[in-house]
Amino acid sequence: MALRSLHTGLRPGSLGLIAVLWAPALSGQDLASILRRVSEKYANADQYRFEMRKSGEESGTLKIAVQKPNRFRLEANGQVIDGSDAFPNITMVGDGASAWNFVPEPAQYTKKKVTLPLLDTEPPAISSETFVLQADVVFLSRYARLAAAADHAKLIRQEGDNYVIELDAPLPGFRDQYTWWVDKRRYLVVREDTQPASTRRPVSSVVYSVASIDEPIPEDVFHFTPPAGAKQVEQLEQ
Repeated sequence: MALRSLHTGLRPGSLGLIAVLWAPALSGQDLASILRRVSEKYANADQYRFEMRKSGEESGTLKIAVQKPNRFRLEANGQVIDGSDAFPNITMVGDGASAWNFVPEPAQYTKKKVTLPLLDTEPPAISSETFVLQADVVFLSRYARLAAAADHAKLIRQEGDNYVIELDAPLPGFRDQYTWWVDKRRYLVVREDTQPASTRRPVSSVVYSVASIDEPIPEDVFHFTPPAGAKQVEQLEQ
């Protein structure tokens, strides 16, 4: 198409699209380098903090902070935590010695050496160390492993401060198609859309409002102070 005909057909807002289309393409080696840095970032994390909104197959908000090996804080709509969907909202906190589980409705909390199970197949209670290991699978190692499959990824576009990358991950249990928005400076995934392999499952999306790896976390995050009126119980009532 001639430049003149392209110019005469411009409409307001078209310049941004042209800038995207004419942006220098990344080579396969460059994309592999980006994903390698993403994989290394998630694989070598000692502490992290994420806040996200999930939609689609699971809907709700979730905040998590972890400091290995056994300190954590999780605040979530119960529908995004397997095995805890009986609670509209739940807070779990571990300081390395004790673990608290709090639900605002009714205002109850437990304080034990263990925390609630996340999956129905788990034992009745799990240690703080186990909680952290399980959280790592969801929030760290999954991203590290998927990013390592650079030969099954392609750059779709560059969008603002992000690379938008599509992955067809050849991993057992991860056969879906993923689209990542990767922060260009920090090499962190700030959004993930999932196109399920099965048509029985809906498209889902996770948007991170906070994504932080190996940055300082305030000490009070890993402590729990019961709200006024909250009752300590041996087991939360469902």
